[in-house]
Amino acid sequence: GPCLSTNGPSNKLVFPVMALLAGILGGVFGIGGGMLISPLLLHVGIAPEVTAATCSFMVFFSSTMSALQYLLLGMEHIQTALILAIICFVASLLGFGAIEIWKDYTSGRYMGFKLPC
Repeated sequence: GPCLSTNGPSNKLVFPVMALLAGILGGVFGIGGGMLISPLLLHVGIAPEVTAATCSFMVFFSSTMSALQYLLLGMEHIQTALILAIICFVASLLGFGAIEIWKDYTSGRYMGFKLPC
C-alpha cells in the first residue's frame, strides 16, 4: 500500500500518537476525541467512511464507559435517564424514517403512500 509518511516518524507510531493526543486534548478541554481525531485521520489519507466508523465507535465507547462510571458511582436519577434513553431511541427511529421518506420524495418515487410490496 502507499506510504503515509515518507520522511516522518514510522507509520506504526503515527496513529497511536494521534489517538493519545486526541484523548489528552479531549480530556483537558472536555470535548469528544472523535472531534479531534477525525480531521487527523482524513489528513493522513484514511477513507471518510472508515474515519466516520472509527469516530462513531469512539463516541459509543466513551459514552458507554461514562454511563457505566455513573452507575458504579451511584447515579441518583436512573429512571430519568431511562426515560430520556427511550425518547432518544424513538426520536432516532422517527428521524431515520423521515429521511427515508424525504429521499423517496425528492427522487420522485413517493406519491403520498407506500405500496405494500
